[in-house]
Amino acid sequence: MQPAEIRGARFGPRAMRDNGSTHGSSATAASAAGCWAQLEGVIERLGPLPVTGGTVAAVRAAAASDTATTSDLVALIERDEAFAANLLRLGSSAALASPLAVRSVRDAVVYVGRRALGRLALEAATYQFLQRVPGAGRQSRGQLHIHALAVAGCAGACAHAVGANVESVHLAALLHDIGKLILPRVVGDDALEQIALSHPGGVQRARLERELFGVDHAQAGALLAERSSVSAEVVEAIAFHHGGADEPHAPSLEAACLQVGNAVVAITAGFEPDVDILDVGLARLDLPQTALEELAHGSLPNPRTPAGRALGEPVIELERLAQTDELTGLANRRAFLARVAGKLEAGEAGCLLIVDVDRFKPLNDRLGHLAGDRALTDVAHLLGRHAYAGRLGGDEFALWSDRPLEPVLELADDICKAAGSLPAPDSDGPLSVSIGVAAAPSQGTTTSELLAAADAALYEAKAAGRGRFAHIARLPAPHR
Repeated sequence: MQPAEIRGARFGPRAMRDNGSTHGSSATAASAAGCWAQLEGVIERLGPLPVTGGTVAAVRAAAASDTATTSDLVALIERDEAFAANLLRLGSSAALASPLAVRSVRDAVVYVGRRALGRLALEAATYQFLQRVPGAGRQSRGQLHIHALAVAGCAGACAHAVGANVESVHLAALLHDIGKLILPRVVGDDALEQIALSHPGGVQRARLERELFGVDHAQAGALLAERSSVSAEVVEAIAFHHGGADEPHAPSLEAACLQVGNAVVAITAGFEPDVDILDVGLARLDLPQTALEELAHGSLPNPRTPAGRALGEPVIELERLAQTDELTGLANRRAFLARVAGKLEAGEAGCLLIVDVDRFKPLNDRLGHLAGDRALTDVAHLLGRHAYAGRLGGDEFALWSDRPLEPVLELADDICKAAGSLPAPDSDGPLSVSIGVAAAPSQGTTTSELLAAADAALYEAKAAGRGRFAHIARLPAPHR
């Protein structure tokens, strides 16, 4: 994607044709061209975003790999002392209410989980970039980062719901307003401050930036992303998060997810959304207005509905509740097994793990349901960080992983060890879990076959002393 495409035909030809009150004048065109030239110079001096190389790229690749083990991730992280220190700090942070005693990089990796590790690396690298951009105006970098994280959470949930590329949407959301820190270095603080006073954000701000300077903050951020060798769909989503320079447009699912996520965060913060952009995004995703409430409540920590206005009727809530275990928030038995059955019917390989909390009934009887519920939710939170997780019933959980058997066995071992660091309900000793592992298709191609194989392995783990995992490569033939 070339700079001419960002400022010209693809991202709004009118932006180069109609600038300011002297529409089409040679003076205005020359001024716009000068701003673009200065912008390219600023970006060249800043250098690429720190998301395509170094530890960040290596950790993201390993976290997404089917074959990379926890040990591989730990080795990568320990090579970068600064990244390792940040990971340990996060693992022990009160903000995450961590129930684990994080003493090492391995503990932190197990606690954070493979799913979140790559995204955490991006978030840390993005924040570091925001902090080091010199002379970037009066925009609050901390507030910008908080807003980016909120949009990333909401847009990512949207991407997951519609089948868009979640990783691309997450990165685009983190970077979507990065242009607000770059433009002041091109046109000066005062000019942008005047725009921000009358139009703090949204389409109107971007339009006024284009009229005055020939470039808006979305285009500036897209150009920086493009120069950093970020994927084209991420660049496009950033450029179109305010709809582009022409009629509002969502060129891809990823761009639409960012538009909708941005709107939901604005609404919950008490601001008027850009209705035209929101409608375009929802239409591109084929989502109703009623989806907004679920997106907000499912992805934002404390969503607030402004007085007198609803995000949308919560009609989808009933369907969500029908698939969710009320206590733990994981998938319930029916939803979990239905998803696994779909993967098996599609011929996908993977592993099923049955996870059982050891000696749970005596604990529950002795200490009461409140302590038992706390133990179950702690285990559920640990499991949900690593793979698709569900509660089969009582103290029995299940995981489905698309990864090969060897790294899954290491994961099972890590979960057993991490469970031992969960808060002990009383002085009788720490919690422990036993795990049975079965692989598809070698041990079954239906949910009933895999459940039987995993259950047999679970029995072996408990018979061997609990607090461990087992996998039986060859099961005995059933009695007839």
